[in-house]
Amino acid sequence: MKRAKGLCSVRMMFAVTSFLVITALHVMRINVSVVMAIIARANHSQAIEGHVMNSTSHLCPDRHSLQTDRDGNASEHSTSQDAKFQWSSHLQELLLGAFYMGYCVAMVPAGYLADRFGGKWIMTVGLMVSSLMNILTPLAVESHVAFFFVTRFISGVAETTSFPAASTLVTKWAPENERTKMTLLIVSGTSFGTASGLALAGLVCSRLGWASSFYIFGSCTLLLAVLWCFVIYEEPSQHPCISAGERHIIETQRCRKTNDEDKPSIPMCAILTSLRAAAFNVVMVTLAGFVIFTLMTNIPLFLRHILKLDTINIGLFGALPYGTMFLSMVLTSCLSDHVIHFNYLTTTQTRKLMINIGAIVAAGSLIAVPHVGCSHRFVITLMSTGICGIGVTFSGIFVNAQDLAPRFNGTVFAVGNCLSVASGFIGPIAVGFITEDQTDPKGWRVVFYTTAVLSLVGAAFFQLFGSGEVQAWALSPDERESKENYDNKDKSRDGDPTKTRV
Repeated sequence: MKRAKGLCSVRMMFAVTSFLVITALHVMRINVSVVMAIIARANHSQAIEGHVMNSTSHLCPDRHSLQTDRDGNASEHSTSQDAKFQWSSHLQELLLGAFYMGYCVAMVPAGYLADRFGGKWIMTVGLMVSSLMNILTPLAVESHVAFFFVTRFISGVAETTSFPAASTLVTKWAPENERTKMTLLIVSGTSFGTASGLALAGLVCSRLGWASSFYIFGSCTLLLAVLWCFVIYEEPSQHPCISAGERHIIETQRCRKTNDEDKPSIPMCAILTSLRAAAFNVVMVTLAGFVIFTLMTNIPLFLRHILKLDTINIGLFGALPYGTMFLSMVLTSCLSDHVIHFNYLTTTQTRKLMINIGAIVAAGSLIAVPHVGCSHRFVITLMSTGICGIGVTFSGIFVNAQDLAPRFNGTVFAVGNCLSVASGFIGPIAVGFITEDQTDPKGWRVVFYTTAVLSLVGAAFFQLFGSGEVQAWALSPDERESKENYDNKDKSRDGDPTKTRV
């Protein structure tokens, strides 16, 4: 199979730009979790407040207070003064979950629009609205908690466009043997954005104040939206700079064969009742949903209230797990494409293998986190291993909608992502009840156990019912007729011993 040469291809520019977009969106998303750990005071039970630190062996020493007393660190002192909102743990988690409520509500419509009208412009609108909401967030926080909730909800609605739009564009721009690699490069922006966002948010909030982080990250994303408008095109045939050779390779080897004029009706009933699509939905809800969103929104709170880290260290240490996740996603995507391209394993076997390995690694690591005490190095190492495992599963999860239904992957992905993101606000709300006392390790232990169990449940379901093959309901009439003719011819050869099967 002929491959296009060169790292500076137009499709590579599309993939890198999409990666930057996803990165920027996740920088803005994780920034809110860091800010929440700064501006909201910790919730304690009266029993714990009444104890002396030395007599409570299950509590970690307050590194933040010790650092301030010893060095008189002005930046950290000012950060502690920012913790002026006495919000309950339930309200904090509700505010963190507001984004995912909006994300869930608009996900299926965004996928439908991406399939019907293309991904470029709905991504553009989503980027601009989300950027503006982030720039307005400090004003909303200072005004009233309800306004804070509304800005987060609208941001969630706006960002629903990102993955359906990117997934739809990938089917138009990626040759079949590059599909997993391109998809995972784009999706790896989630982990890279989370890692860089944690590190940058900790630094910016500590040095310039928490409000500055919203202004800086929102403005940078707004500029990126303008860049997206000028460099991204819906189809290779529309791009003014693409070579004839690259265009030919993309259009003959990509999995999406329909033209823009061909607007097929979307088989929603088949999508919602397909067992293979259900397996995709289950891993989206568990591994790519509850597990990753719960950890993403709550790791800064855990590092602040249990390990007692200061703002800068929350950012730096919190970034490490997502840095390892980024590397695991990039490496396993290349490995998956290599294994499938050289027929070492089928697409279905490859997807299942990656999901199983990643889930087992993640579950084992997350179960161990509550049992290493106050050693932040051991905790971060285990978190890094666990989230790295989740990254391995993504090479089997995020490309699966394209496996099952290339023509309708925007809708299939949107349904799965909608269910996934629903757990993104259910998870934090549940954590708010479980960790009502945010300084008690017992509640956090339940959180880590739950995420570990759900990792294994999702992998087991996909092992039983998942698939990497195009489904019959996703074929065009011509493709379906061709497949039926081939199957009938194949059966006739099997029944005639004088004919040799090819």
